[in-house]
Amino acid sequence: MIKSTNSGWGTSSTKMSGSGTTDDVIVELMSSISRQFRSELRQASASVGGPATPVQHEMLAYVGRHPGTGIMGLAELARRDKAQVTRTISELEDLELVIRERSASDRRATRVRLSESGEAVFREVLEKRRSLAAAMLGPLRSDERDTLSAMLAKMRSALADS
Repeated sequence: MIKSTNSGWGTSSTKMSGSGTTDDVIVELMSSISRQFRSELRQASASVGGPATPVQHEMLAYVGRHPGTGIMGLAELARRDKAQVTRTISELEDLELVIRERSASDRRATRVRLSESGEAVFREVLEKRRSLAAAMLGPLRSDERDTLSAMLAKMRSALADS
């Protein structure tokens, strides 16, 4: 269940004291939701023997959503350097959550996919993600969801362009 928190950068309420602006409130709410959401997903992952670190968790999700992708592709998706992705995939391999295989078309290339236990972790986390989404978005009307989606896409694009 998602709970309200205070990160220290402002309050989790929509009313801030001092010099807080509406922008501050929006950023704090987004940050708080993101932290809580990721924490819930990591807990779901840990409950079925999933990875321990946020980077491992993130990489397992990328492999689950993009099976057969190579290290460079995963680095691009995650916006991380190749060395960090390689190290994280090695850690996940040691945990028996992913399998590296040589590409049939290019023997120099390595593809990464989930192992059976990696699939189990991925499915559990995906189910938790859907449950959290229903809890968060359930109170919103369809038109509010559409508006929120459009605004978040616009914000993501602006951030990527900055």
